[in-house]
Amino acid sequence: MVVEIRGVGSHNKGSEMMLLAILQELKSEKVKFTVAPQKDICEYGFYSKLGLYPKLWCTYKKIQLGRLGRYLPVKIRNLYGLVTEEEVNLILDASGFAYSSQWGEQPTANLAVSASRWKLAGKTLVLLPQAFGPFNTEKIKRYMKIIIENSSLIYARDEFSCTALKNIKEDKKIKMCPDFTVLLQGVKPPYVDAWKHKVCIVPNQRMIDKSEQSPNYERFLVKVIKTCQSKNITPFFLIFGGKEDKNLASRINSLLENKVEIIDEENVFHIKGIIENSLLLVGSRYHSLATGLYSGIPTFGTGWSHKYQYLFKEFDFEEGLINIDTPETQIHRIFSLGLNETSRADLRQRFLKKAEDMKVAVKEMFREVNQLIKKNYESLTSYRR
Repeated sequence: MVVEIRGVGSHNKGSEMMLLAILQELKSEKVKFTVAPQKDICEYGFYSKLGLYPKLWCTYKKIQLGRLGRYLPVKIRNLYGLVTEEEVNLILDASGFAYSSQWGEQPTANLAVSASRWKLAGKTLVLLPQAFGPFNTEKIKRYMKIIIENSSLIYARDEFSCTALKNIKEDKKIKMCPDFTVLLQGVKPPYVDAWKHKVCIVPNQRMIDKSEQSPNYERFLVKVIKTCQSKNITPFFLIFGGKEDKNLASRINSLLENKVEIIDEENVFHIKGIIENSLLLVGSRYHSLATGLYSGIPTFGTGWSHKYQYLFKEFDFEEGLINIDTPETQIHRIFSLGLNETSRADLRQRFLKKAEDMKVAVKEMFREVNQLIKKNYESLTSYRR
């Protein structure tokens, strides 16, 4: 039984968190998990440590060379741990947020073509909890309809996404389930200091290239950092999105008289541990905000799509999503709310209770996916007999 995981990798920490949560909940001796390379990035070192098998899949000048892999003798493929498209039985798509007019039509068009091909070949497609929509053109709606028709299960992460899908095609296979990284437990790294690492700031380059308010984003983070410093509270940057977010943090530092430490941690569990041990979080990466809320940390965010709005709505803390044009007095109010012992305790209790409810929903989602994997496995073994 071979299961392919799509849309995940080491390119950002949120994507890596999703991959680790999938493996934590679904890994089995009966299942071989495979991943295809993303674009031209060599991630073999990353995947091999997790026990994932590389899929033979490589596009060169718009020609898919991976299909030639089936002509390699099975003995050689097994020797090098290579998996072909034909060997994959079930596909788990964990793209997070790719199928939307905000990313253009191409990602949705690509999946529509693949979904049709997989269905004809007898493969099963599951779209794990993620954000969908908006779908603003008839063309992208047509692509998404093809995906729905050729999938076995589709989990939308929020009400907006669920409605966007059901407006295209009402189908009982479309369900709602919150972000599944809630099941991962963080580990506090030894270098974290309660005095030095109080306010965690997570920048996001997407706030500049996807948001209409982009010119003000850097100025907003400068205001946040200066507010921290005026209260003698030490802020620090935590990098979620790789090199581009690290460059953004460096640019913001160049605007400050008192520079801020930049933590570019590789270990995802340490990243969660850093957030869990922060006094307060101000961020723009979705999974950083989700981690803060799950952990009962006063969390304030900025966002560029509906997924941010609905994350805070799910925690009944819509005031936590702030406008980057908010005046400095409002930023001081945010810090007062987050640092006051009474309000902190109230937020913590509310957030942790909600997180427990979400864990129950996510466990049920993984139970359904496990059932589907088991059904596929039993069908395969029965066929081979």
